[in-house]
Amino acid sequence: MMTRRELMKAMGRSAAVAAQLFAALALAQAAEGGGQQEGKVISGPGASDKGVTVRAILQHDLPDVPGKQLSVVTVDFAPGAASSAHRHPGSVVAYVLEGAVVSEVDPGKPATYKAGQSWYELPMHTHRIARNASKRRPAKILAVLISEKGQELVLPPV
Repeated sequence: MMTRRELMKAMGRSAAVAAQLFAALALAQAAEGGGQQEGKVISGPGASDKGVTVRAILQHDLPDVPGKQLSVVTVDFAPGAASSAHRHPGSVVAYVLEGAVVSEVDPGKPATYKAGQSWYELPMHTHRIARNASKRRPAKILAVLISEKGQELVLPPV
């Protein structure tokens, strides 16, 4: 039987691979002009902070998982910008496209992720820190979220 720790490690490895695949897919689709929600700016706690812009690239129902949807967004951080604390209703895989981002999701500690690195966020865990690691250069992440259909992607912390 697999322990919780072993499961989380396996999910983390799978999440990194999935993030890279989704990043390539989403960027290719965006380059082709596809995606129902492409370019739509997302609002909500953490998504509308000064210097932080969240844009939808793709939102698609998951036919094999009734009631669930897949959302792909980019998050642009101006130099020195940070989002306020927030949560996401479903699983999130984040992939750094450019620059470096400092992230802390409860119950973890702050970690700095550079371009090409990724992390996984459990549903409804508070994302305490999400900020650009640089005060001079922009940073950008691609986030892939799986949530209930029609649910807000960004929620206030508890």
